[in-house]
Amino acid sequence: MTDASFFSVAHQKRGKTQFQSRSREILVADSFSGFVPDAFAFFQDLSQHNSKAWFDQNRPRYEEHVTGAFRGLLETLTPFILTLNPRFEVSGRTNGNFSRINRDIRFSKDKSPYKSNYYLYVYDNRQERDHGGRLYVGLSADCVTAGFSIYDTWRGPKGALQTVFRKRLAKERDYFDRLVERTVRDKRYQTYWHRQEDGDWAQHPGLPRRDADWQTLQAWIVRKVFLPNARALRGPSFAGQVQQIFEDLYPLYLFTSEAGAKWRVRK
Repeated sequence: MTDASFFSVAHQKRGKTQFQSRSREILVADSFSGFVPDAFAFFQDLSQHNSKAWFDQNRPRYEEHVTGAFRGLLETLTPFILTLNPRFEVSGRTNGNFSRINRDIRFSKDKSPYKSNYYLYVYDNRQERDHGGRLYVGLSADCVTAGFSIYDTWRGPKGALQTVFRKRLAKERDYFDRLVERTVRDKRYQTYWHRQEDGDWAQHPGLPRRDADWQTLQAWIVRKVFLPNARALRGPSFAGQVQQIFEDLYPLYLFTSEAGAKWRVRK
């Protein structure tokens, strides 16, 4: 187990969120108040009015219920994240920790200027965000998701999916199977994977069943899904659920993306 695995959200007290470990406790300012119905309503309305004029008029909603909520979540989780891995990115940069809401429409037939979702990513700050695996939280009109993802790189240097995961999997398959059993199956995470097939981006539910699929997949996602009416979303304690998800799935990040010798989860 990592040192971070000893952490749990203990209680709310005097406006602080208290994280405890065997050797220390970390007090974090309670700057996250949850994802409220207005956060989902913003994206529902955006789907009907995807224009610059509408967005400019509704920017205060976006900044309060979307970017404000995500920045509060990152601030609340930062002490835990850095305990999990001190090399994880926590600067709060757009195109770093946070996705952009603007779409790149230069080469797209769809000229809608804004995306229908928003993401927080946690990844190794020594690499580009798309290089390896990452822990994430996502928001759309339909749900909040939190989990782990890794994607192939489409341009530039090869990413960790090719340079780390596929090579390690060939040598450490038994270890990986046990890891998947105790993280994905035992804790009932939803999972699916993608691959280019006949020119299309095909999505497959569940885990790959064949060795060849593990070696050729181009994206793998493991997550929990929270619907808009989930009570857990509507308060500061949701940060504790995200922390638990990150802690559960961090070993997948290590196996798929940590090129050094310290990729095994300590017992």
